[in-house]
Amino acid sequence: MMDLLLKGGPVMIPLLFSSVLALAVSIERFIYLWRSRVDTEDLMDDIKLSLQQGKVLEAMQIAKKSRGPVAAILAAGIAHYDRPREEIRQHLEEVGAHELYKMERRMVVLDSIVTIAPLLGLLGTVTGIMRSFNVLAAMQGAHSPEALSYGIAEALITTAAGLIIAIPTMALYYYLSSLIDRNVAEMNRRSADLLYFLETRGEG
Repeated sequence: MMDLLLKGGPVMIPLLFSSVLALAVSIERFIYLWRSRVDTEDLMDDIKLSLQQGKVLEAMQIAKKSRGPVAAILAAGIAHYDRPREEIRQHLEEVGAHELYKMERRMVVLDSIVTIAPLLGLLGTVTGIMRSFNVLAAMQGAHSPEALSYGIAEALITTAAGLIIAIPTMALYYYLSSLIDRNVAEMNRRSADLLYFLETRGEG
């Protein structure tokens, strides 16, 4: 590993930093999104049952005991259950936007690394080729494959490193984005379900 870093030249330093950062952000986001998973069907049934029995505080406690964005948005709706429907909807939208921000936090880092890593690899390719030409110019075309190998190695290693970092990071980015989209869809579904339940209950 150290041999590759040395042969890759100075561009390998930001590439190494990018790989460590991408790994750290991916692990942190995966843990956060994984922990936010909850059976929303059971959660919604428990909340409805408590509300039907007039136990609003119990319904609030059930929502707050659960983790994740769906539980947070349900708790927000229950907290304003006696307000007009439009006011409840507006509050749910505000809480939903905040939960979306929390889920998407640091995702821009992964998106940036996907773009930057190949560009850094390309930069390393250019500097490696320049190094090879400098060797040729200095030695006036001397036939020394070893002298040229350092520049060629720098060009190839940095290109490969940039792609090796960017491709898995892109896959992780899209996977994490799919988890976020799933949570957003579930938030919209359950908030609409809660609004409808509160409205019909009020009419009843």
